[in-house]
Amino acid sequence: MNGHVVRSKGSVLFSDGQTVLGVHVVPDGRVKLSIGSDNGKSLILGWAGRGTVLGLPGSILGLPHGVTAEVVKSAKLSFLSRDDLLRHLHATEEAAFAAAEMVSAIYYSALAGLTIIHLSQSAEQRVARFLLGLCPMPESSKLRAQVTLEVSQEEIGQMIGISRETVARVISRFKKRHILDLKNPTLVIHDKTALESLAGLPETPESNRAEVWLLIN
Repeated sequence: MNGHVVRSKGSVLFSDGQTVLGVHVVPDGRVKLSIGSDNGKSLILGWAGRGTVLGLPGSILGLPHGVTAEVVKSAKLSFLSRDDLLRHLHATEEAAFAAAEMVSAIYYSALAGLTIIHLSQSAEQRVARFLLGLCPMPESSKLRAQVTLEVSQEEIGQMIGISRETVARVISRFKKRHILDLKNPTLVIHDKTALESLAGLPETPESNRAEVWLLIN
C-alpha cells in the first residue's frame, strides 16, 4: 500500500463504469458515493468516512466501478493495487475474512437502501426510515436521540429518491407533530416510537442503519 495522499474537495477518485485499478482506504475525510443517469439525475448512495475501503467488490470480481466517488471534505487516502490486494487476500486468511465481512455488509446495506426507496409507500415513510437509520439508539433510549446531521435536505432527497421540497415538507410536518426538531446541523428525535410507527418498522436493527450505505461502491 502506498503512503497517504491528501485529495481536496471536488476530486473524483473513480467514476461509474471506470476500470478498477485497486482499492482506496480512507483514514480521514469524507467521500460521496453516487450513481447518475443519462437525464442528469443522480442518486446518492452514501458517504465514505474514516476506515472505509472503496472499490473492494470490483477489485475482487474484476468488474468496473458501479459508482462515482467524489471527495466532499479534504480526505487522506491510501491506495492498494488490485494485484497486491488479491495477493494479500490469497496469502492471509485474516484479510480474506475481513474482506468477506465488508462485502457482506455492502450486500445488506444495498438491501436497506432498496427497502427505503422501493418498498416505502409514501414520502413520509421514506424520510422516517432514513432518519431512524441515521440515528440508531440503544434500547435504554427509546424516546429521544440527538445527532449532528451532516447532509442537506437536497442530499437526503437524492438518497431516498424524492425532491428537496418534499423532504422539507415532510420534516416540517414531523416538527409540527413534535416528533423531531431540526436546527441545522442538530437533529433531535423527541419521539422515536412515533417515528417508527410512521416508518412502518417495529424496531430499527443495526443492519438498516443509513450510515451502512457508506460501504456501497
